[in-house]
Amino acid sequence: MTACGGPRTTTQAELPFKKLMANAETETRAGNYGLAADNYRKAYEQKPRRTDVLYKAAELYTRVRNYRAAADAYQFLEADEDQWPLLGLQYGRALKQDGRYDQARRELALFLETYNGADRPIVSEIVRNELAGITLATSFNEAESMVDIDRPGRGVNTGADEFGAVAVAGDQLFFTSTAGGQSRLYQSGLRAREWTKATVPPGFPVIAEGEFGTGSLSPDGRLFFFTICSGLTGEDATNRCEIFRGERSTTGAWSQPVRLGEAINAPSTNNAFPFVTLGADGRYQLYFSSDRPGGRGGMDLYLSSEMVPNDPNGFSAPANLGPVINTVSDEITPSWLAGENMLYFSSNGHPGFGGQDVFRSQGTFGSYQRPENMGQPVNSAADDYGLSLSAGGSTGYLTSNRIFTGGKDKTTETDIFMLNFRAGRAKLKATVYDNTTGNELSGAEVTLLEMGESGGYREVDRRIFPTGVYAFDLRPGGKYRVVVEREGYQGKEYQVETSPTGSTLYGQPVFLVRSSVPNGGQGAQPRVLGDGGRQGTSSGSAPGGRPQTGSAGTTTTSAPAEVPTTGARNTATAPPDPVAYRIQISAQRKFDPSAGKYEGIRVVGDIVAEPIPNRDLQRITVGYFTDKESTRQALRKVHANGFPSAFVVRYDNGKRYGQVKL
Repeated sequence: MTACGGPRTTTQAELPFKKLMANAETETRAGNYGLAADNYRKAYEQKPRRTDVLYKAAELYTRVRNYRAAADAYQFLEADEDQWPLLGLQYGRALKQDGRYDQARRELALFLETYNGADRPIVSEIVRNELAGITLATSFNEAESMVDIDRPGRGVNTGADEFGAVAVAGDQLFFTSTAGGQSRLYQSGLRAREWTKATVPPGFPVIAEGEFGTGSLSPDGRLFFFTICSGLTGEDATNRCEIFRGERSTTGAWSQPVRLGEAINAPSTNNAFPFVTLGADGRYQLYFSSDRPGGRGGMDLYLSSEMVPNDPNGFSAPANLGPVINTVSDEITPSWLAGENMLYFSSNGHPGFGGQDVFRSQGTFGSYQRPENMGQPVNSAADDYGLSLSAGGSTGYLTSNRIFTGGKDKTTETDIFMLNFRAGRAKLKATVYDNTTGNELSGAEVTLLEMGESGGYREVDRRIFPTGVYAFDLRPGGKYRVVVEREGYQGKEYQVETSPTGSTLYGQPVFLVRSSVPNGGQGAQPRVLGDGGRQGTSSGSAPGGRPQTGSAGTTTTSAPAEVPTTGARNTATAPPDPVAYRIQISAQRKFDPSAGKYEGIRVVGDIVAEPIPNRDLQRITVGYFTDKESTRQALRKVHANGFPSAFVVRYDNGKRYGQVKL
């Protein structure tokens, strides 16, 4: 294969195509997916017409999290609705997890614009979350983070996979490692800034069938809830985990593990990543992740309470944490910080930097706030999960396959990282979004109120932010209300309580719902519907050439008009603006204004159709602007939400001038 993907001459030292294919299939069955991918890639290089072989390589590179190799394979494949209908999504995700955000944005937007499968609503939600995550990643200022991150050395991390860190009392750490070819529980301690050599906890029982997964110690250190997984590998095998409970005595002796009942370990389901805490009644509460029927999709988070003390079968039927937390994708590794009523978890279904990201949500069961992405350096373009906080939340541990300066140069293995949440001035920072489109919403007015000693709130700051990002300085140990308002939208508020120490970055993304007024809560929007110089209107137009509208924000006629109108003047008599701009997204014969593909750009403005003279086509345009900077910002939003080929059109005194470059 040459650098541009063309065929190359087979050397004598290379294996023949059939042998490479046989090797690839053998390695796949053995679970050696990286080697299998390499063999498929080499086989494709010998027969470049066998794109099905290259696709297998790309999928397997994705499976072992070699994002760069996966993206480099996907790029040579052409979209095929029958063979690989989600190719554009797969390619875009690989680019995103490789940190190539600009390329990923283009590929994902192009895929969103062209995909028309029966599952488009669900796929569109997934793609828009990926695009929103790219916007989040490229706008995040890591310099403002109050978190330091480090990678422990040889006492913890090896050339194998290390994951599932559990912060134990003092500077002791439990974690899982596959060193030696089997997944087992290890422990290490921090001594004089160095981690001791990892050993198996003395007396911890040998797991005869299956392999150790991840675990969680009860707050009193007495009970250890953990998973034993099937350990199966291979093309058709499913790695299933079940949750067990073991007891540790005051002398350090361990009991034999006991499987929890079927309320937790539902038959034929994967139940993993347990986290145990104490409820207000002093009984254990168990958070975990499961793919059992009735969830939103993928792995969902659940909560179960101990009903009968000290009985492995005495847990209640698990309750799903609900749609605020769970998505159609995977939510894993829950943990709970009781002092702050804060749920931490990882998800690849909420907008993130790439793959699994760590999120937090304040509240209690049934009243969780919308999850907040914890930003960099907690999250990266790679997979980040398994956050475990020490008592007080000032330090923590994280699992990630990111590349890290000073010892980690590939994404195909996971390591444990240590986090230090620096004490200092608390800060509130988050983003306002349109609830319908998921797009960042500029121009919001945010009011910050602080609770006084008497229990009442007083206003301490009020600002209008030109972008969707809002930020305030807070006082450690304070209680605040944050009120977010914007014209045309229903207001929203939430509460923040800052701790005297520990994490110092607060805030949550706010998704505003449009008010029930015309044009989706944005007020009357200007329209330019030039017909290429032709005069007149049709019976479908209102006076002054204004089209009739149906549902909020959706234009339902393609009648031509000459005069750009605004909600602030009489549209029948107002003169047109000397210069105005709209964004053309396509030209097509049929126009369905309610089509789902337009959801991501409705926030930009009205979507209308204008006939092309003497042709059976209509120009589809969105928005109305009278200054270049607003037009450029809107064009970027349109590009990022499924229409990368959109361009700007200028209108002079209501007449279409044509395409322009601003």
